[in-house]
Amino acid sequence: MKTLHATAAAALTLLAASMPVATPVNAGTGIQRCQATDGTTIYTDKPCSVHGATATPMSGELMTRIAREEAMAEAHYDLADASQLLAPAVAPGRRSAAAGCARSATQLAMDLRGAFALGDINRIAESFQWAGMTHREGQMGMERIDRLNDTPLMDARYLDATLGPAGLQLADASTSSGDAGAGIMQLWFGDGGEQRIVDLDVKRYQGCYFVEF
Repeated sequence: MKTLHATAAAALTLLAASMPVATPVNAGTGIQRCQATDGTTIYTDKPCSVHGATATPMSGELMTRIAREEAMAEAHYDLADASQLLAPAVAPGRRSAAAGCARSATQLAMDLRGAFALGDINRIAESFQWAGMTHREGQMGMERIDRLNDTPLMDARYLDATLGPAGLQLADASTSSGDAGAGIMQLWFGDGGEQRIVDLDVKRYQGCYFVEF
């Protein structure tokens, strides 16, 4: 019988109690919200100082969202592990650049997973929004991507603008009017026993989905 992950149970208990308290560190989930010097938001189960960052408050709603995502991912990977016993091995990869931009948040997440699996910073950069940046800003952006690429990417998960899990979000960007914020892409990095989460903004631009710092 499958039981709810301990971190998920603790966070859901907090939500049920309706406690509107924001704290830098949550004892129930063990996850901290950290702010890096370059403005990047990181969620980690290690001290923020390990990443050269500072602990910042995390709301009860956000803790619940993280716990819910963990529980959903746990169930997903249990099914994936079983299916992989029958599935042939597939080499990691990303769509060809000739295939064009991501037309949905789901495709954007798939592109990011594939590009990070390749470890190619230029393929990763194809999923980022560069419009309107100066040359210097572009260089700084590439340096930040390079730092992200230092740790293996475990998963890329899209969350819509209402902070709820979007699941398979398949809306065509061409149906949206104008350019607007679309939500958050959470990049889950892991190396050994350590895990950290980096939030990137998802933007719609000229009918395409991109992430940006």
